[in-house]
Amino acid sequence: MDLFKVLGNANRRNILKILLKKNMHISALAKELGISTPVALKHILVLEKAGLIEREQIGNTHVLKLKRNAMKPIEKVWNLVEKPFTVQVKEGDSLLNALKKVSGLGVEKKPDGIYITSVDGKKGFYVFQVNGKLPDKSADQILLKKDVEIELQKLIPVIGKKILIKVEKQ
Repeated sequence: MDLFKVLGNANRRNILKILLKKNMHISALAKELGISTPVALKHILVLEKAGLIEREQIGNTHVLKLKRNAMKPIEKVWNLVEKPFTVQVKEGDSLLNALKKVSGLGVEKKPDGIYITSVDGKKGFYVFQVNGKLPDKSADQILLKKDVEIELQKLIPVIGKKILIKVEKQ
């Protein structure tokens, strides 16, 4: 199968990005991508046929994972299909002002801070990394002195266990 065709689809690239970080079952993957499970399954079948991912059946659940040897062919063509969005700003401008220039990016000011609330129409809350690291400042406080690479990641609420703590009055 032609790797350019396989990686030419943004949903398939996003599936691979997610599976680089963690194994995941199909419905959770679909939810994280904001697509239906049948649509996710179609993309998964293409990635499996290309030999990039594999499934492990655990009970009734199919857990997806990246194949160990998949990264070598992917690395050769990834930059050709996944071009970063480039924004030009003046030295000393804030990261927030740079992010506001990105089409498809929703930024909202809330009483407790400024948040990225949508990316390409996908609503949620997003965190950002600057050159691969989580910053200790908000985007409006980061002043740009040199070129940086920003990666946005959607926060997905996951409840593994709820704990109710009751405090007795003395």
